[in-house]
Amino acid sequence: MRFTTFILLAQSLVLIPSIFLIAKGITSLREDFPEGSVYITPELYKNVNNQKNAATDEDIRKDKIHTQPQQHDESPLPEWIEDYISWHTRMRLQFPGKAIITDPNAPPVLVRACLTSKYGGLHDRVGQLPFDLYLANQTKRVLLIKWIKPYSLEEFLVPPENGLDWTFPDGVKNLTDNVPRLVAKNFRKRIPQLTSNVIHKEYSTAFEEMIDNNVEDLNYGKFHDTKVVRYAILATLDEDYLERKLIALGEKDMIHRTPTFGAIFKRFFQPHPNVQKEIDQASKDLGLIHGEYTIAHSRVCHPKAYTRGRFFDGKSVSQSDVTGLPFHDGEAKDLAIGAATRAIKCAATLPDVSRFPIYFIADSSDLVQYMTRDLRNKTYLLKHSDWFSDPKGVNATAKDLISKYHVVARDYRLPYTHLDKTMRRPVEEFYATFVDLYLTINARCVSYGIGYYASFGAKLSNTQCTIRYAKEKWGNTRTKPVLHEKYCSIPDIE
Repeated sequence: MRFTTFILLAQSLVLIPSIFLIAKGITSLREDFPEGSVYITPELYKNVNNQKNAATDEDIRKDKIHTQPQQHDESPLPEWIEDYISWHTRMRLQFPGKAIITDPNAPPVLVRACLTSKYGGLHDRVGQLPFDLYLANQTKRVLLIKWIKPYSLEEFLVPPENGLDWTFPDGVKNLTDNVPRLVAKNFRKRIPQLTSNVIHKEYSTAFEEMIDNNVEDLNYGKFHDTKVVRYAILATLDEDYLERKLIALGEKDMIHRTPTFGAIFKRFFQPHPNVQKEIDQASKDLGLIHGEYTIAHSRVCHPKAYTRGRFFDGKSVSQSDVTGLPFHDGEAKDLAIGAATRAIKCAATLPDVSRFPIYFIADSSDLVQYMTRDLRNKTYLLKHSDWFSDPKGVNATAKDLISKYHVVARDYRLPYTHLDKTMRRPVEEFYATFVDLYLTINARCVSYGIGYYASFGAKLSNTQCTIRYAKEKWGNTRTKPVLHEKYCSIPDIE
């Protein structure tokens, strides 16, 4: 039985707020989608895509489009998202556990799958939920998330009560009824994948065409009758794609730069109890009160923090994410200290920062030790007194800065371990990535540079108290959209 077409206002495109961009050819498995959803035929969908003046880049940049006069914690989500989550919840209740996969009457499923280490860091993996919802909503599929590496996402984040249950069920024969290595093999072998700009690099510069083709394949193409389809699509560089679609459909909330972005994240995730325990312990030990401290984040192991082709200790910086920064190398050490000093100096330019602690985060435990412990240790300073003889050198500058501000850092017994670079580590060694993200979300202000990890936290909290102190030295000129970006005017540390 085919889904009955709703009344269309094709010429005017005056759509009711609850929009579901569903292409023609939906089977009865999906007919429990919310009543009142606007059903768009392929012809009208193409008209929406082809509206040349519907949503220009200038429209997307206008502040009024990105402004929502709502408090983050209590922000209602756009109606189309609320309707999708309600439908998703009903489907998970109607088809509990593995029935969502195995029951022939269950609706089709779309899985964001991270099977290897190729899928980027935390921002790239969970920072594109608006796009994920759009893709699942548009194709009338139940959205699930499955990580294999480094571990299942459920080891770090879990669905909140009354949130969206994105977990892929255990015990599905020939899929999740085995050890992780074989689960990944089963997924690759048994679940087809949408065209990807992560796996299929030729599509990396044609995002809109790739997504539109994928939607066509899911709705009335080669995947129309496929029960489970997986995807690995990087959408963080193409947020304007979704915004153009939403503008063309009459939506006012563009999501990415509004409190809705963080509200969606909260409907998907809350920290696993083990991660929450570490968040609470760090907050208690360091006196971090929600909304009363500043983040200074220094990403010194990122290859793009340095000029291309550079070597430290005989190793290329292209491997620094994997091998770490050789802090014993004088040049590397000085550059890392300079970056950390600049991060804190720029943080100090934000309003009233001197009244609150500055929580320092870095991807080098040596750097954290140096900036927050060694520079206050009289024995250490006496032992290395020659490092501080030049009052304008990086060491003396850092020492003077630390003496002026209350800079703190958590116990680095939990090292900062990259999700996509470091494998075969105990699960606890990855907690820090999530601990520091939530501490960033809870901060009042954020100073960030390379890598966008801290800016992601600021985007989730919707704070406007942010400053950027460094940019990537090389690579793709397209940068990830950042919320309320203001660049620090303090000169670089020599």
